[in-house]
Amino acid sequence: MNAFTQPPLALLLAFTATWGWLWLLHRWAPFLRLLDRPGGRKQHAQPTPMVGGIAMFLAFWPAMLLFERTMEHLERFFLVTLLVVCIGTWDDAMKLRVRYRFGAELAMGLFMSAGGGVTVVTLGDLVGMGELLLGWFAVPFSVICFIGVINALNMADGVDGLAAGTTLVSASLMMLLAWWNQRTSEAWTLGLFLTVIIPFFCVNARMFRKTAWVFLGDAGSLFLGTTLAWFTMTLSQGEHPAFKPVVALWLVAVPLIEMFSSFLRRILAGRSPFSPDRHHAHHLLRQLQFSDGAVTAILMGATLIFALIGITLERLGVAEVHLFIGLLVLYALYCAITIHFWKHHA
Repeated sequence: MNAFTQPPLALLLAFTATWGWLWLLHRWAPFLRLLDRPGGRKQHAQPTPMVGGIAMFLAFWPAMLLFERTMEHLERFFLVTLLVVCIGTWDDAMKLRVRYRFGAELAMGLFMSAGGGVTVVTLGDLVGMGELLLGWFAVPFSVICFIGVINALNMADGVDGLAAGTTLVSASLMMLLAWWNQRTSEAWTLGLFLTVIIPFFCVNARMFRKTAWVFLGDAGSLFLGTTLAWFTMTLSQGEHPAFKPVVALWLVAVPLIEMFSSFLRRILAGRSPFSPDRHHAHHLLRQLQFSDGAVTAILMGATLIFALIGITLERLGVAEVHLFIGLLVLYALYCAITIHFWKHHA
């Protein structure tokens, strides 16, 4: 087997394995206590297996370990994703308390970043005063980034196909930027990651049915968020970054803006920033009578547009500080619009 045939075989293996694991886990879900039953704030009408994340993980890693062993920090990446999927599966089955889950996320972030792991050491020229090096704050900041991205993806998991769809968009652009900038190992890994998301997206986004066949589950949102956070950080750092740190923010702008606006709205209402509600972007679009499919398409489109804006402006030589200010303006506008909307449509 030569280098030319390895990538197609790995992609085929991962793609086929994802379908196989989805089918098997769909049948096993009742015995694994991984059924999401209707009730409360939930919109679905029948018990649905929460096995998408487990299926993607089980399809991704055999192909990864068989065909790609050159990626930096490979063992650490495997262990972090394994642990978050285990934690997410436990949460899906047993419903962990928020503080226990947050503690687990904190521990995983520290494991990822401490001791020479994946860290954000520079923010680039983010404030217009030269390169902003984090020094001793690199590990704490990296943990904050990790927790932020995975929770942003978790909040997006409120409409069928949305979390997987926005991840597809962001990861696809990261893959292209990595390939363009000779970060071939990361580009290949992201290609494999996309390959296992696509089958799940098809059965979750109601492409072949009127209802979702499987759900992502917390295991899935943690797996997607962890992988996205990992490559957002690794590809924006190093001697030959695929993109600047501020561009990384544009690549995941939609879930991040949504998360921070949700925190602000809850704090202004005198509630915990982590308390659940039905005031996310997908709820707003539903309130405007958009279907679930349309909501997913709109927010995937917004993810693509914002990411392309950031990439294009950076390529045109726009200063990093101006890109950051532009993102802050978008955040302020979104907060103002959503707070005003929910004030009149509560």
